[in-house]
Amino acid sequence: MKSKVLKLVAIGMSVLLVSGPAPAQDGAKPHRSILELLFGSFRRQPAQQPSDLAPAPKKPKPRKSPSIINIDTTKQKPPAEKLVDARHILVAGDFMAAALGDGLQTTFGDAAGVIVDQKTNSASGLVRKDYYDWLGSLPGLLDTLKPALLVVQLGANDRQKMTVDGVREEFHSDKWTAAYQQRIKDLTDIAVKRHVPIVWVGIPPFQSPSLTADVVTINLMLRQQVEASGGIYVDVWDGFVDGSGKFSATGSDVDGQQARLRSADGVGMTKAGKAKLAFYVEKVARRILGDSIIAPVPGADLNATLPVATTVVPQKATVVVRTEPVSLNDPSFDGSAALSQATTPPADSINPRDLLVAHGDPGKAPTGRIDDFAIPAK
Repeated sequence: MKSKVLKLVAIGMSVLLVSGPAPAQDGAKPHRSILELLFGSFRRQPAQQPSDLAPAPKKPKPRKSPSIINIDTTKQKPPAEKLVDARHILVAGDFMAAALGDGLQTTFGDAAGVIVDQKTNSASGLVRKDYYDWLGSLPGLLDTLKPALLVVQLGANDRQKMTVDGVREEFHSDKWTAAYQQRIKDLTDIAVKRHVPIVWVGIPPFQSPSLTADVVTINLMLRQQVEASGGIYVDVWDGFVDGSGKFSATGSDVDGQQARLRSADGVGMTKAGKAKLAFYVEKVARRILGDSIIAPVPGADLNATLPVATTVVPQKATVVVRTEPVSLNDPSFDGSAALSQATTPPADSINPRDLLVAHGDPGKAPTGRIDDFAIPAK
């Protein structure tokens, strides 16, 4: 039986090798040999026609929607309604004073009792009276606005020649310095004579080393003349330098967080820088204006006048009994005047330690102790 099967397999293989697989007609299934019946098909798939090799048309990609930029559409908090008799802070000066004024308006935005009036000229200074004369315009501003506090910041634009007695004097010359100091004094006296407190804010450092060096000299003159005339000088230098005292565009903001304080040109102030400038002045303003800068209580009558502070006087003074100080080494501290004599043992006495070490005598045990072996009396 096995020989017949082997013969059939051999005949099938010979037929396959001689004839090969018959080509399949179009649309008809190919003829399967005996080996394919026994072991499965091993025929190669027919090559694809050129028409089948053509790439399928690509589907058009959907267009991406344009990126949406998150724009803060929330409205800014409206400033608080001011009291009828609100006190005014007048801010005068150059571009630095303008940045300071912006910061003060934000700082006191919620204070119903304070209004910040910003009267600045960015390119002004004390050197050129022909461009803007602060000595001539300040009296009119004070008489019109009647501020409770004057805040001045000038000097950043004054690194230039100044006309003195018809002659153009160089910056830092003796005549230039004398004339500049006199103008600082004259401007301060305008407010002092009108009994208006004046706060003169110093100039912060700049990115330019030469400009910063000149600002140091101007700040020194400002401090000397303003304080000598009765004004208040506010130094802001340390708030805009690093640990080594050099200019820094970044630093701690009013909340103690690291922020960029200066603009890219190393001159202007960012929003955080303006708030920091205002922070220095806010402390002085609170001391001068008092309770008028406190934010209003919700629902309070804003047209009511500011309350007058009253002092409560006690009806009867309380008698305070004071104890004299006692020294720690006072012999009468514990009520005994013979403390040292009472505690000093006789010179010829032997203490229990020496008695035990030298003579082996532990001494008489106290009655009732564990090593008390005496026979109790009946």
